[in-house]
Amino acid sequence: MISPRLEKEKICDTEGCSNIAERSININKIVKSSLKLKNKDVRQVHLCKQHYKVVKKDTRKDVLDYIR
Repeated sequence: MISPRLEKEKICDTEGCSNIAERSININKIVKSSLKLKNKDVRQVHLCKQHYKVVKKDTRKDVLDYIR
């Protein structure tokens, strides 16, 4: 029997990735990054640890400009 927690785990929404998602972020941040998504008709995007780091790096400049 599969535990309820494992049944609810999401898969990364990035094209070609089948890792378990650890974070979910708003689609607006993804648009500013270089990632290609499986489905662009969602509000929240589930990302694995590796792809979350890519989004953070790609959007870091926007955050720093906002702070200044």
